[in-house]
This record gives sequence, structure tokens and C-alpha cells, in this order.
Amino acid sequence: MTARHNERYPTHATAEHMVALHNRLRTLDFALQGDLSFFQSWTFFMGEDYKSKIGELVPVGPYAGSLGAFQAGVTLRTRYPDLRATAIARNQTNFWAADSHRVVETAKHFAVGFWGVDWNTDTAKLHIIPETSGLGADTLTTGNTCKAYLKPHNPEGRHKGLHKLKEWQNIYIPPIIQRLEQQNPGLNLSIHEVFSMQELCGFELLARGSSPWCDVFTHDEWQDFEYARDVLHYYRTGPGNKYSAGRGFPFLNATTNLLSNGTSAGSLFFSFVHDGDILPLLSALDLFPSAQDLPTDRAPEDRLWRTSSIVPMGGRVEFERMICPQVYCHSNAPLYPNHVYCNPPHPEPYVRVVVNDGVVPIPGCDDGPGKSCPLAAFERKVMLRGWEVGDFGRLCELEEGAADKITFLHQ
Repeated sequence: MTARHNERYPTHATAEHMVALHNRLRTLDFALQGDLSFFQSWTFFMGEDYKSKIGELVPVGPYAGSLGAFQAGVTLRTRYPDLRATAIARNQTNFWAADSHRVVETAKHFAVGFWGVDWNTDTAKLHIIPETSGLGADTLTTGNTCKAYLKPHNPEGRHKGLHKLKEWQNIYIPPIIQRLEQQNPGLNLSIHEVFSMQELCGFELLARGSSPWCDVFTHDEWQDFEYARDVLHYYRTGPGNKYSAGRGFPFLNATTNLLSNGTSAGSLFFSFVHDGDILPLLSALDLFPSAQDLPTDRAPEDRLWRTSSIVPMGGRVEFERMICPQVYCHSNAPLYPNHVYCNPPHPEPYVRVVVNDGVVPIPGCDDGPGKSCPLAAFERKVMLRGWEVGDFGRLCELEEGAADKITFLHQ
């Protein structure tokens, strides 16, 4: 399993934009009317000490990140009790987290739910993997090590998502500005300010349980905002970015090796990362294929790529290795068309991918039990995909001798 950290406060840039919006609206020489009239009595949900909360897990409330991570641990403890028991009996209880405070805290709260309150005494061991730039492919966070992806003036790199986002914002936000300014002449909103208002809804909802900002926008405007997030992530770290699949392949390849080795490698492997690390993994497996890239002049309703369903806060991707009985039959047709001979059932390994508790069929390989893929076919698919996405070091323009695979993922 690889999982995104759970519900958090906004990160630095997003929080600063919210504060700037709040401060500007406070300095207006008129009271806001219409859909924004609530602002006169509204207080900023992060408080005056907001900088201490930036990027941290939400600690309390119905959508607390700490609670969500704990519940995820309980869910998997309930779903896989035999695997948990086997891992403990064999002392194969290592798990991993990227070196970000919210990610590490998510892993710890998950561990309480899965292993128990005293997990760190003698049950399991958490390994924190640095997010530094010099690790090559031997990391959980290739977005920090892929030099070509990080180049500031690379139009196909990390900033591609922001450029595509702006294109869509320029389409859907101006009518919102017009509506709010008709209610409040002289307001002079910018596109970025309206986008911050929409982000305020979600983040305040996580922190307080509700937000008046959510009522400012219509259903259609929220669908447009949803698509804005889809466009951003699709082109920043998803399949719309040329580096995505290559960045995700080292983890996919390491996972495939574990699945191939079976229980001898261990029963459970848990890792905790950011959304920008999970999406490349899904791209490497080509799990949510699109007939064409997401447009920025309209929002297709029939799209498969929906960020809120794929990598919500606390989102998980699980690779299940299953042993299922397989019966092989043959006939003597056409001489004896009614004579069918079947061998006794033979155990065969299969792989199934579960995204946020829902089975997602692997494209071109879902004819096994429960939409699973025969392990041998999965191995071939990953091998071919590796040839397609290319060498990580060359793709990322790393120096000679840089790590080309993950080495730490073992029990």
C-alpha cells in the first residue's frame, strides 16, 4: 500500500494567498453584500498564528487528519487480519514515510489503528526516507530528485500544471467575478482571489466542519473548480506530464518485485507519501487512461481523471497478491467436441489494484477473479511499461552513477 497523508491545513503558498485575500477584504471602505455578506462576522479559520499550522494535519474535528489516518489503519487491520498476524509472527513489520511532518504523523496515526497503541515499542518500525535531491530513484519522492522535471523554464516540467490551470481559470472564473462585483461595486476581484475563496471552502470545512465560503458558489461553479484541480494535477504530476510515468516506475518496479517474490518477501508493505508521488505511480501503470489530454477550454463530464476520487487526502493505492484456484480444461475437438477434460484446480497468483477501497481494473489485464490480473501477465505488463517510459536517470538528466532503483523496500 502507498497512501497520501491525511487531511491537513493549506501549505505555505495557498495559506499566504488566503491571508492576503482576508486582509484586503478587511480594508474595504464598504460592507460586503450579497453572497459575501457573511464576511463581516467571519474570522480566518487558521487564526493569527496561522504560520504554525501551515501544512500540518488537522488535529481535531470530524475531518481531522489524525482521525482519518487512525481509521484507515483500523480499516486495513479489519480487512487483512491474517496478513497482520503473519507479519507480526515473522517480525516483518517495517513501514516507510517520506520525510515530511504531516506524512510522518499520518504514518504514526495509521500505525496506532493497524498495529496498536504500543506499535513503536516492539511491534513495528517506521523508516523515514529523506526528501532530499541527491537520492536518484532510491526515494519515495522522485519529484525532488528528477532534475529535468524541476528545471524552472522547462515547459514540460513541474510548472506545466500551473500553466494549464491558468488557462482554465481564465475561462471559468471571469463570470464569477462579474456576479460578485455586481453585488459589490468597486470590489475589483482578481482571478487568484476567487480561486482562493473556493479553496477556503474546502480547507475551512476540514478545520471547522463547515464554511460559509461553500455557499458563495453555485453547483456549476464548484464543478468547474473540481475540473481546475483535475487539470492542475493531471499536467503537474499525472499522465499529462511527460515525466510522470518515468518518475513512478521505480516504485512500481519495486512493488512488482515484491509481488513476484510472494510471502517470502513479507506480507505487508506500507508507505506514506504526497499526492504528487502517488499520481506518477498510477501513470506508470497507465491505470486511468484518457483518449486525449484534458482540454482547458471546457470540462468534459465523461472524463475518468478526477483528482478528488483518485488522490484525496488520505487516499490509498493497494496492490493485493491473491492465490486463487485455476482450472485448466481442454477438449479433443473437432474429433470429439463434447469431450472436455479438466485438470484438478491449481493455485495461481493474481494481482489486484484497489484505489480508495474500490477495485480498479488494470487496462488489458482484468480477466482474473475479482477483476484481477494473473501475476505473470502483470509482470510482463510492467516490464513492457518500463521499456516505454525509459530509464529514470536519462529521463531526469541525472549524473552518471545515480541510483536507478529503490533499495529500502524490504522486510
